[in-house]
Amino acid sequence: MVKFNKSLNFKYKILAVLGLFFSSFFYSQTDIPPSITAQGKQAFCVGTSIKIVTDFTITDPDDTGLDSFFIQISSGYQANLDRLNLSGSHPNIIQIWNPIEGKLTLISSASNSEMLFTDLENAVKDVTFTTSANTITTEKSFSLSIGDANYLPATDHFYQFIANQGITWSTAKTAAENSTYFGRQGYLATLTSQEEADFAGKQVSGAGWIGGSDAETEGQWKWVTGPEAGIVFWNGEVSGTTPNYANWNNNEPNDFKGNNPVGEDYAHITDPSIGIQGAWNDLPNEGGTGLYIAKGYVVEYGAPGDAPLNIVASTSIYIPQILNITEAVVCQSGVATISATPSEGTILWFDAQTTGTLVATGNNFTTPVLTNNTTYFATVSVNGCTTLDRTPVIITVNQRPIITGITEDLICEGTATLSATVSAGNIYWFDSLTSTTPLFIGNSFETPVLNTTTSYFIEANNNNCISSTRTEVTATVNTLIPDFDVENDTVVLCNDVGTIQLKVINPQANYTYVWKKEGVIIPGELLENSVSEPGNYSVVAFSNASCQSVEKSILVRNSEIAIITKEDLVIIDDSSNNSITVALSNLGIGDYEFSLDDEFGRYKELGFFENISTGIHTLYIRDKGGCGIAAYSFSILEYPKFFTPNNDGRNDLWHIKGYNKNFYTVSDIYIYNRFGAFIYKIDAASLGWNGTYQGKLLPSSTYWFQTILTDQNGLSIVKKGSISLIRK
Repeated sequence: MVKFNKSLNFKYKILAVLGLFFSSFFYSQTDIPPSITAQGKQAFCVGTSIKIVTDFTITDPDDTGLDSFFIQISSGYQANLDRLNLSGSHPNIIQIWNPIEGKLTLISSASNSEMLFTDLENAVKDVTFTTSANTITTEKSFSLSIGDANYLPATDHFYQFIANQGITWSTAKTAAENSTYFGRQGYLATLTSQEEADFAGKQVSGAGWIGGSDAETEGQWKWVTGPEAGIVFWNGEVSGTTPNYANWNNNEPNDFKGNNPVGEDYAHITDPSIGIQGAWNDLPNEGGTGLYIAKGYVVEYGAPGDAPLNIVASTSIYIPQILNITEAVVCQSGVATISATPSEGTILWFDAQTTGTLVATGNNFTTPVLTNNTTYFATVSVNGCTTLDRTPVIITVNQRPIITGITEDLICEGTATLSATVSAGNIYWFDSLTSTTPLFIGNSFETPVLNTTTSYFIEANNNNCISSTRTEVTATVNTLIPDFDVENDTVVLCNDVGTIQLKVINPQANYTYVWKKEGVIIPGELLENSVSEPGNYSVVAFSNASCQSVEKSILVRNSEIAIITKEDLVIIDDSSNNSITVALSNLGIGDYEFSLDDEFGRYKELGFFENISTGIHTLYIRDKGGCGIAAYSFSILEYPKFFTPNNDGRNDLWHIKGYNKNFYTVSDIYIYNRFGAFIYKIDAASLGWNGTYQGKLLPSSTYWFQTILTDQNGLSIVKKGSISLIRK
């Protein structure tokens, strides 16, 4: 049992007195512990020292002193930066500072003697707090106690690290439960908040056991000691979760088995040199090796229903705070009123983050005329303190925005889209120069359905800094329907050309055109569009206001220049009515018309010509679609039935009429007598037969001819007939 310690010499004196008055032994009284009170909840001025109490008393009905007293920074402690110090002259008391626990111990300066309560009261009133931290926790608590156990005011519990190298968890649990502190039952600590974990974990002297275990169900960590016994605080291993609070170190708990097949089932505060200071890891009951050897255990004293202990008291200091600020915005230039609300004290206003000039005092500050963004700094002052952190409060000076550009719209009907750009801020759209309620806020505004030209008015607004004038933006309505014609509603696409221009004519204004083939839009927006395929085309025009015209259709059909061969022409010659007939089916896909011997003359629909004279003729076939004119030359021949070779200049020679030696590539004409004997050959250079054979005149008689002619078209003519030679 932990007891209140007093000087042994003093105890020996008491025992001596009791010996002299042995008879009074039966009436001896129980030793009553002292009762202490402390006051102090004070504003702290950074950069100064502050006494931790405003008043302190200690009373004891049966004693006048004690041998030690403990003052600890129990919350908000910043190790190696915060410090408690006994100031003033106290010759009968010595101070001992423990930077790990943040604890100041006061003891008598004389060996084996107690501090008198009167000396202790004066000393405690002179204990000061200082800090060298740049960033200071907002509030710090101090516990004052006659016992060595650490006291946390937030829980009203005591905590004590018991050093015991190599102790097992189960042994530590038993030892803790056999400990008491001024009547309070001990148990292995259960740490259920960050404040409690920091206090018990960071301010102990080494690795120590605490009261958590998953031995009952692997991976389900429970507190198994004290009032929290049975409460689950972690599920799983490293990646597990907590239903309330846990403080595992990096990569813990990991149930590392190593040489221990059972695993790690007990919670332990990690050695301060490993990972997060004060955090936990899991170990087997026997502990680990090296830095993981248990150095002891943490005992917690306190449970619901415990009677208050007057052996401990607490005080605190805090840094006054600015609860809220109000910044300001100025348009172009002007004054602004900014404000700050303190938790207590007075607001001081400075023109710089550090040092600088004090420009105003009070919650509200009205600035001078400002033309640029400016920052002032507010701080709380309590009891003349000027060193607390300064909070920046910004006055934003917005330059008056301007409209930098507008885009109006021209529509046929419906809604218009108007837009604008601004140097800064947003654009507000109004229906008049004086309207106060905006129709829309934003760069692009879609109007309602419009029937007439309508103007809107815009202004730029940058955090209530508004452009000096409103700008008119107009939606123009023009309902005029486009009107135009197409050059031809049927167009021929010649196969040998490959493309044809479809043309719009007589437009009443500048339009944009949309061309389609079989209802599908094709490229092109101008008056002409080049196409390369037959089909049903259409075009519509759009005015600048997007009014749409009636759709005009154009049929594009294929055609080609006629292709004529000898097989396509039926020639009847050597007759009383020489003629030609054109077979239309093989000429091509075009629509053709015909002319004989005059390319530029009149053409007719039918490919039939009669009463053709003998000789060489040319047939012209013209494609009505304009794909070209095909020409075909042919000859009309006549074979005379008689001749009179009497040198009278008439019919003196027999020859084929219409024959042209340049037109025929082959020309063989043979003359035979009536017995079939060959008597003469008319060649290409000959003018004809003069009725002789080997220089002798042949008598009047009937003779025969055979003609074999092949013209330049490849047309071969084979003809036989009789000739009457008549001599007069």
